[in-house]
Amino acid sequence: MKRVWVAASAVALCFSLRTGANELQREVVSVDYTKEKGLVAAAYQGGEVVVWEVDSGQVKRVFNASAAKNTWNTPLAQFGLGGRRLAFTQEGDAGLVSYELDTGKSTVLVPRRLLVRGITAFSWSHMADTMLVSIGRDIFLIEASGHLQWQRRLETRAIITDVVWHPSEKFYTVATDNGEVSTWETSSGRLIAASKMEAGAQAVPVRVGWTDENSLMAEVRGASLSVLDPETLKPRKATACNCLDFTWSASGKEIFAWAPPNIALFSEAGQRMRELRTNFDGKGPIAWADEGSILTAASDSTVVLRDLRSSKILRTFALPDDKKLSALRAR
Repeated sequence: MKRVWVAASAVALCFSLRTGANELQREVVSVDYTKEKGLVAAAYQGGEVVVWEVDSGQVKRVFNASAAKNTWNTPLAQFGLGGRRLAFTQEGDAGLVSYELDTGKSTVLVPRRLLVRGITAFSWSHMADTMLVSIGRDIFLIEASGHLQWQRRLETRAIITDVVWHPSEKFYTVATDNGEVSTWETSSGRLIAASKMEAGAQAVPVRVGWTDENSLMAEVRGASLSVLDPETLKPRKATACNCLDFTWSASGKEIFAWAPPNIALFSEAGQRMRELRTNFDGKGPIAWADEGSILTAASDSTVVLRDLRSSKILRTFALPDDKKLSALRAR
């Protein structure tokens, strides 16, 4: 009897571990929206990338459907200028691919040979078909054709966790996992300013974002959200926050942070204004969708469009079932 109980316990434990692993692979890591095309894209921890139509909630495309379960790159998906292209990380011979939504043509942006470490962030230009990509301690400027314009290395032992354009795109800003934030001139690679935030002794992801030409925000994951001086990059105001991601309104006047199970709202000066309660307590991204609505992760591996006044779910974007997935693979 004891032997049977032990065997049954082992089977239950194995099932539990498998279920937990599957749930982990289905965590939403990044989400993006293109108003021009009316599409939402999400990248999952297992590497899958799903594209939905905003109005109907229907799945339009699935990429990396047979993705490896251990991803070297951070799973990311982001629409390019005008929503014409979708770039996403993947495993295999190409680390980063650009997919033209109208023609179906795909282009390798980062070949495997460049991946001395995994891709941690990338940022499409809003003025041209180029993007900034961070790999380890290196920043790359890559054209949508796959042509590499330049590669620059940070003189640091820390790993880059984010890279973003300044709205003018004459500059770009980099964050590393030791809390350093620096701004560089795009054309020359000259350092403009640098500062170090309180990030603790352990490596931690740091995110940055220019909400407008004179306003820079930085988030130390799970610790704080700060308003930085745009010239010196020193914190003007830091607020303790269990923030896992942040985004901002089109005007840049309102900042929204995912601090599960809440959405925390901040003013552009960094003042916490209020919180919106949700019923989801997991990790996940947050992205501005349109006036009065925002995208977040939710239960059952879904992405949801929420009303900003009430946090009410306006639309749910669910993963396709196996039958639908097979049909999408065949397209």
